[in-house]
Amino acid sequence: MKFLIINGSPRRQNTWKIIERTKDTLTNLDENITFTEIDLINENIPCCIGCYNCFTKGEDTCPHSSIIQPIAESMKSCDGLIITSPVYALNVTGVMKNFIDHLAYFYHRPYFFKKRAMVVVTTAGAGHKKVGKYLDETLENMGYNQRYNLFLIHSHDAHGYLPLETKQKIDKEVIKFYSSIKENKLTSPSFKALIMYNVWRAMAGNNTIGYDKKYWIENKLINHEYSPEVPCNPVKKLPMKIFYKIMLMFLSKNTVKEE
Repeated sequence: MKFLIINGSPRRQNTWKIIERTKDTLTNLDENITFTEIDLINENIPCCIGCYNCFTKGEDTCPHSSIIQPIAESMKSCDGLIITSPVYALNVTGVMKNFIDHLAYFYHRPYFFKKRAMVVVTTAGAGHKKVGKYLDETLENMGYNQRYNLFLIHSHDAHGYLPLETKQKIDKEVIKFYSSIKENKLTSPSFKALIMYNVWRAMAGNNTIGYDKKYWIENKLINHEYSPEVPCNPVKKLPMKIFYKIMLMFLSKNTVKEE
């Protein structure tokens, strides 16, 4: 079992203590687990310049693809993703936001329908739930089937050690995370996930962005209210049939066609 850790903190201190406990708990569950660690601060990713190449021409045409695509491929190949950020000015860190901006094409072309992830957010004051929700929603929009969350405030004591209550909270969530990967059972998408999926599906169906449409057709997603790999009650999908048609009509009237 392979885990990828993407560290959005520019240092390895308070948030990393949670990661160390997470790694220890996972290793105790399965000694064959391996970890790949990426510190975004060390990747020296240039700022996203909003060129839209990843949308219109494909992610390989991003001017920073030589840095971004190896990380994206690691996300695709790992069994579990662990992504972290401390709270900076009531938001994710700058390096994390810049990284997510480079992955915006995964909103248009969701991929990770059979993947699970864990979000780790820490703060010394406030904002942990807000930042955690943002990261959780980002992963959900990319397709991640299950996300497990550790949003922690004052996660260590005055001596830098994790309190017993915090350790127990970490262990409980990590065990659920590990078990979901081990059991390999997918859960039904949330209503919000269904809505967002069908927004991007309609954009592809309307040929708003040609490269997106090619992806949705080649991956056999365009004719489904959600990825056919994921179980979803037909009754739950029914409103999406109507919503998709409404979106198609709206886009057909409001999309500016290229000359």
